[in-house]
Amino acid sequence: MRGDPSRMCLGCRRARPKGRLVRLVRSANGVVLTDPHARAAGRGAYVCPDPGCVERALIGGRLARAFRKPSVPSADLALAVRAAGHLGPAGPRRDAGSDSGVCEAGVMAARA
Repeated sequence: MRGDPSRMCLGCRRARPKGRLVRLVRSANGVVLTDPHARAAGRGAYVCPDPGCVERALIGGRLARAFRKPSVPSADLALAVRAAGHLGPAGPRRDAGSDSGVCEAGVMAARA
Protein backbone atom coordinates (compact mmCIF):
# COMPACT_ATOMS: atom_id res chain seq x y z
CA MET A 1 0.00 0.00 0.00
CA ARG A 2 1.34 3.43 -0.90
CA GLY A 3 1.83 6.24 1.56
CA ASP A 4 0.50 9.75 1.24
CA PRO A 5 1.84 11.70 -1.74
CA SER A 6 4.61 14.15 -0.92
CA ARG A 7 5.49 17.54 -2.36
CA MET A 8 8.48 19.82 -1.94
CA CYS A 9 8.15 23.09 -0.03
CA LEU A 10 9.29 26.18 -1.96
CA GLY A 11 10.75 27.67 1.21
CA CYS A 12 12.76 24.92 2.90
CA ARG A 13 13.01 22.58 -0.13
CA ARG A 14 12.07 19.56 2.01
CA ALA A 15 9.62 16.89 0.89
CA ARG A 16 6.54 16.83 3.13
CA PRO A 17 3.20 15.02 3.01
CA LYS A 18 0.97 16.88 0.58
CA GLY A 19 -1.74 17.36 3.20
CA ARG A 20 0.63 19.30 5.47
CA LEU A 21 1.50 21.90 2.82
CA VAL A 22 -0.49 24.78 1.35
CA ARG A 23 -1.01 24.74 -2.41
CA LEU A 24 -0.37 27.92 -4.38
CA VAL A 25 -1.69 28.61 -7.87
CA ARG A 26 -0.92 31.31 -10.43
CA SER A 27 -3.90 33.14 -11.90
CA ALA A 28 -4.01 34.10 -15.58
CA ASN A 29 -2.82 37.63 -14.77
CA GLY A 30 0.28 36.29 -12.95
CA VAL A 31 -0.85 36.80 -9.36
CA VAL A 32 -0.16 33.89 -7.01
CA LEU A 33 -2.97 32.90 -4.63
CA THR A 34 -3.62 30.08 -2.18
CA ASP A 35 -5.71 27.13 -3.31
CA PRO A 36 -7.22 25.99 0.00
CA HIS A 37 -9.15 23.06 -1.50
CA ALA A 38 -6.31 22.00 -3.85
CA ARG A 39 -8.68 21.77 -6.79
CA ALA A 40 -7.72 24.68 -9.02
CA ALA A 41 -6.62 23.73 -12.52
CA GLY A 42 -3.04 24.10 -13.65
CA ARG A 43 0.40 23.94 -12.15
CA GLY A 44 0.61 24.21 -8.39
CA ALA A 45 3.41 24.93 -5.96
CA TYR A 46 3.50 24.03 -2.30
CA VAL A 47 4.80 25.76 0.82
CA CYS A 48 4.89 24.96 4.55
CA PRO A 49 2.58 27.23 6.58
CA ASP A 50 5.60 28.24 8.68
CA PRO A 51 6.26 32.02 8.40
CA GLY A 52 9.96 31.42 7.68
CA CYS A 53 9.19 29.10 4.78
CA VAL A 54 6.65 31.51 3.37
CA GLU A 55 9.18 34.35 3.54
CA ARG A 56 11.84 32.29 1.75
CA ALA A 57 9.33 31.14 -0.88
CA LEU A 58 8.53 34.75 -1.78
CA ILE A 59 12.13 35.83 -2.41
CA GLY A 60 14.63 35.14 -5.15
CA GLY A 61 12.23 34.34 -7.97
CA ARG A 62 11.15 31.01 -6.53
CA LEU A 63 7.52 31.56 -7.51
CA ALA A 64 8.43 32.36 -11.12
CA ARG A 65 10.64 29.28 -11.28
CA ALA A 66 7.95 27.03 -9.79
CA PHE A 67 5.24 28.28 -12.16
CA ARG A 68 7.60 28.61 -15.14
CA LYS A 69 6.18 32.08 -15.85
CA PRO A 70 6.54 35.56 -14.35
CA SER A 71 4.61 35.56 -11.08
CA VAL A 72 3.91 38.03 -8.29
CA PRO A 73 2.51 37.17 -4.88
CA SER A 74 -0.88 38.60 -3.94
CA ALA A 75 -0.80 41.40 -1.38
CA ASP A 76 -1.89 39.13 1.46
CA LEU A 77 -0.36 35.83 0.32
CA ALA A 78 1.74 35.25 3.46
CA LEU A 79 -1.28 35.78 5.71
CA ALA A 80 -3.48 33.57 3.51
CA VAL A 81 -0.90 30.75 3.56
CA ARG A 82 -0.69 30.84 7.36
CA ALA A 83 -4.49 30.83 7.65
CA ALA A 84 -4.87 27.98 5.14
CA GLY A 85 -2.10 26.02 6.85
CA HIS A 86 -3.77 26.35 10.23
CA LEU A 87 -7.15 25.18 8.99
CA GLY A 88 -6.13 22.95 6.11
CA PRO A 89 -8.67 21.18 3.88
CA ALA A 90 -9.78 18.82 6.67
CA GLY A 91 -9.99 21.25 9.60
CA PRO A 92 -7.44 22.35 12.21
CA ARG A 93 -4.08 20.62 12.15
CA ARG A 94 -2.87 18.49 15.01
CA ASP A 95 0.80 18.79 15.88
CA ALA A 96 2.10 15.44 17.06
CA GLY A 97 5.69 14.45 17.61
CA SER A 98 8.36 15.05 15.02
CA ASP A 99 5.83 14.90 12.15
CA SER A 100 4.21 18.14 13.26
CA GLY A 101 4.15 19.68 9.80
CA VAL A 102 6.21 22.62 11.02
CA CYS A 103 9.31 23.18 9.00
CA GLU A 104 12.50 22.40 10.91
CA ALA A 105 14.07 25.60 9.62
CA GLY A 106 11.24 27.52 11.29
CA VAL A 107 11.74 25.61 14.53
CA MET A 108 15.47 26.37 14.48
CA ALA A 109 14.80 30.07 13.85
CA ALA A 110 12.33 30.15 16.73
CA ARG A 111 14.89 28.60 19.10
CA ALA A 112 17.61 31.07 18.19
